[in-house]
Amino acid sequence: MATQDTKKQFGEYLKSLRNARKLGVRELARKANLDAGGITRIEHGKISPTLDTLKALGVALEVPLSDLFAMAGYVIPSDLPSMSTYLRTRYDLSEDAIASVDEYVQKLITEKGLDPGGPAPFEDETENPEKK
Repeated sequence: MATQDTKKQFGEYLKSLRNARKLGVRELARKANLDAGGITRIEHGKISPTLDTLKALGVALEVPLSDLFAMAGYVIPSDLPSMSTYLRTRYDLSEDAIASVDEYVQKLITEKGLDPGGPAPFEDETENPEKK
């Protein structure tokens, strides 16, 4: 189940994608064969998109489904591939280019104190259901 923060974050992401493509809510709804009111509720963080809705939005917005799944909270960070694996799979880059990008990402992770595996289970939750 998506948290309220995840719903809000996804809604903002969806709205930014829609605006970047200069689409109104109704135009996106038409392209995705979805209800405009449902898209508005998603953008406002009121509801979580279903898997079918994510698929339709991905096609209409020309966005990889994996990006939408991750942003909607259906995929946890530790399930995502490493940067070098992603680059090898997604782009036709030389090993030197991949190593350079990977090195830069590692530098950012170190500088910002980030955990590349994402938060531990319930680390980003306000309440741990296992403690009930």
